[in-house]
Amino acid sequence: MPRPLLFAVAGALIAAPALMVAPAIAQESPPPLPAAPSTGGIGTVPAQPRPLTEEQKVAIVQAVRQNRRDVKVPPGVQPQVGAELPASMELLMLPDRALADIPEAKPYRYTVVEDRVVLVDPTNMRVVEVLAK
Repeated sequence: MPRPLLFAVAGALIAAPALMVAPAIAQESPPPLPAAPSTGGIGTVPAQPRPLTEEQKVAIVQAVRQNRRDVKVPPGVQPQVGAELPASMELLMLPDRALADIPEAKPYRYTVVEDRVVLVDPTNMRVVEVLAK
């Protein structure tokens, strides 16, 4: 056998096992990552949220009143259920006391407009409830 042909055959025989292993390695995928624990952050508000009871509304208003946080509201904002508030509007988390007693209110944020507590879905800035203060 001529030498160049001998080297070509030998090279092919040496490379063949590596070629057979390479596809097997390339097809392996890493194991899936474990699911991340819930951080309690903002979740989406259901399309049809469960309505708050009158007792829950009163409890939210009382908790906000005791929290005493000033909120700056842009001029001309008229809170009505279903209305979209400006994206620049400051929204606050409900006080811990209200969230502990009313877990249904967890996805909402609030603002105060004209002495009324306004519950807002922060994912789309829509008013979901206007409560008397």
